[in-house]
Amino acid sequence: MWPSSRGSGEYRDRVQHESVDAPSRPSRWRVAVVGVVVALGAAHLLAVTAAALPPNAYSDAARPATSYLGAYFSQNWRLFAPNPIASDRVVRFQGAYEKDGRTEVTPWLDWTDVELDLVRHRLVGGRAGYVTNKLYGPLANRYAALDEPQRKVADVVDPAKVLTWRRLDRELRAGSNDRFDDAQVALYLAYDRATTELATDALEAAHPGRRLVAVRYATRSQDVTPWAARHGSAAERQTARPTPVQRINGWRTPLRGDAAERAVVADFLRRHR
Repeated sequence: MWPSSRGSGEYRDRVQHESVDAPSRPSRWRVAVVGVVVALGAAHLLAVTAAALPPNAYSDAARPATSYLGAYFSQNWRLFAPNPIASDRVVRFQGAYEKDGRTEVTPWLDWTDVELDLVRHRLVGGRAGYVTNKLYGPLANRYAALDEPQRKVADVVDPAKVLTWRRLDRELRAGSNDRFDDAQVALYLAYDRATTELATDALEAAHPGRRLVAVRYATRSQDVTPWAARHGSAAERQTARPTPVQRINGWRTPLRGDAAERAVVADFLRRHR
């Protein structure tokens, strides 16, 4: 029995309605484009990860594949880091001790180099011990905030004439004009004392047979090789680097941490020097 005209119309409407509501399958070229974009994104993410690794066998092997990052991304990553560090920063320690009635000085101890062993050629591991990089900026900024007369007080050049901490504080504040200057002195001394304590513990761990009578630290910064000189030889790239900037702080009365702190510093020095 043939369906009535009414039934045929309902059937035809239902078929048309279902054909309209049925989701259309994406074309093959769209799937291919999406697949290529996802693959390129994943490859770029892997390349950025490999390029960001500390120097090691894996990053060296991946360098040919990540070299394209240098031309564009290395120059434009400042969009995400407006004030990146583009220089090598070093904090060094030196001590003075008595020997046969004379004041002798130790060789400079590059504490930043000791701390860099935490990250050099190590894919995993803690980074919390890398403190001199965090100290560098405040040490420079707090010293720069001092007035010229205050800097002359702070720059003790003779380890035999080192000031007590109380006297140093008093003479620095004597050059203050207001409470703001007093606050600047307090900030300077806070970082100065912290660095002096680390220097004392590190130097006495490095020279266990010597009792220090004075310590000092130095900050040194050298900008990286300019981008235009990147293709030169190692010697040419080194020659193209800007002149290092160094400031040697004045001598300070040693500050020693407690037994536990000294043990931690000595153990760190032994494992990473």
